Amino acid sequence: MPEEIKVLVEGVSRYCDCLTPEMTTTSSPGSCDGKNARNPGHNKALIPKCISDKLFTVGAVVVIAALIIIIISLAVKKTETCLPCRPLVSVACPDSWIRYHGKCLYVSKEERNWSLSLTTCSSFNASLAVIDTQKELDFWVDIFRSSHYWFGLSRKVNQIWKWSNGTEFKNQFPVRGEGFCAYLNGKGASSTICSMEKRFLCSRPESYNKAGMKGSSWLGEIWGGRAEQYGH
Repeated sequence: MPEEIKVLVEGVSRYCDCLTPEMTTTSSPGSCDGKNARNPGHNKALIPKCISDKLFTVGAVVVIAALIIIIISLAVKKTETCLPCRPLVSVACPDSWIRYHGKCLYVSKEERNWSLSLTTCSSFNASLAVIDTQKELDFWVDIFRSSHYWFGLSRKVNQIWKWSNGTEFKNQFPVRGEGFCAYLNGKGASSTICSMEKRFLCSRPESYNKAGMKGSSWLGEIWGGRAEQYGH
């Protein structure tokens, strides 16, 4: 029990003890003064109020103690819950990059061949875009319509398609043509020779470090005000 509450209870207890009619005129150190002891009738009349005050004080002490216990318990529980937690850090995409399903994507205005497009994306701490599903491919086809954009698929003679990070393509969607580097057009994914110059699409995870990443100030021309509609 906190020291202040303990002192309060003891004080009320001593006060009530002083009002009992059995008290005599004899006083001893630490006891009630003789004046109260010599007026048993007066003291008797005050006993009900004293008892009421004492019960009120004890009740208040119980409530306060219960509140203190609850507060301490909640504080300990909160601390235990958060000890293994790490701060959640939200890293937004750079200005004018597109946020789509946990990715940040850069749409180029300049044209380069596939290899130089990959190098440019790398300078942004990104790669040529990885497109994970047919749904995502349809999304970009709808945005770019008839424009052509390199993305991260390429292959060598008589070999399978691979992403620019070296992982194998799982045939999530068809890639038309007999070329060795893939690009987006108004019909879906197609392929052609890698030396052709086209615009390109870079991507990286949304949680990636933003250092070195650049924005594209002309992106509104493509979106036509739809960036917020498609940002997920």
